Amino acid sequence: MYSQQIKIFVQAAERGSLSKAARDLFVTPASVMKQMNALEDRLNLKLIKRTNQGIELTPAGAYLYKAAKDFIRQSEKAVEKARAIQQQTVKTIRLGSSLLNPGNLLIDLWNQVSPDPSEYRIKMVPYSDDRQKILSVVSSLGEEIDFMAGVFGSRQMLSLSNFFELGSFPISVAVPRNHRLASKKILEISDLYGERLLSVKEGDAFYIDPLREMLKTCHPQIQVEDTDYFYDLETFNTCEVTGSLLLTLACWERVHPSLITIPVNWNYKVSYGLLYAKDPTPEAAAFLKALKKALALSKNPDSVFSH
Repeated sequence: MYSQQIKIFVQAAERGSLSKAARDLFVTPASVMKQMNALEDRLNLKLIKRTNQGIELTPAGAYLYKAAKDFIRQSEKAVEKARAIQQQTVKTIRLGSSLLNPGNLLIDLWNQVSPDPSEYRIKMVPYSDDRQKILSVVSSLGEEIDFMAGVFGSRQMLSLSNFFELGSFPISVAVPRNHRLASKKILEISDLYGERLLSVKEGDAFYIDPLREMLKTCHPQIQVEDTDYFYDLETFNTCEVTGSLLLTLACWERVHPSLITIPVNWNYKVSYGLLYAKDPTPEAAAFLKALKKALALSKNPDSVFSH
């Protein structure tokens, strides 16, 4: 709200030295002198006089210094007040964030399609992917977390919450970096012959069951083994330690640095989107309505995430 030249002038006046002001402002003394000269020329005023000890203010400079200090103080108060007013009108959405579902999907989407991204403040709330506790996190949606953004193809999860689909990821396979398949860009199903392939248990993840049935019926050469109903970091650790393969998704390729995620030449996908409470808060309901409207108005919402 005030010029850089005024800021430099006030700093120089308080320090009594152009060189000291330059150090405080992380610029060169020559830059400070240039700005001071420009300010005096612009105002047609002599503001400082140089001495052996530094600088002194002229009477006009002393008056401008006091007025500028008052103006800066009032400006800062005005900005603080404006921010406080904005905070009263901005709605806060609490977005869950974990290692497997960090929440960036929703933030990227909202920033791209919303006509006014600042209308909502997105507060990140951490939660654990712990397979033993994840259902309790889902069942408590609406209390501390409004939305979880990511992959939630579990019948148990969907019985406890609502789901708004945003898109889909193809199902891939993760392999340890020292595995014979690690150098491949894409896998054929026959590449998996003789391998131990870890997967979520049958019966809960409806997007995995058809794939498992196809492998069981048509490709018995692949040893499909259950992990649990839900993945957590330990699932990826097991894959790396045992040298097994793992059914996974491209969005999880950075979960474990010792695993490489490779697409497979098949047509199996899993939906991703927003998980939210059966009875969402008014703020969450309003945000979801605004998101749906923004997506409907977006010229090409599918371009937000292309997989």
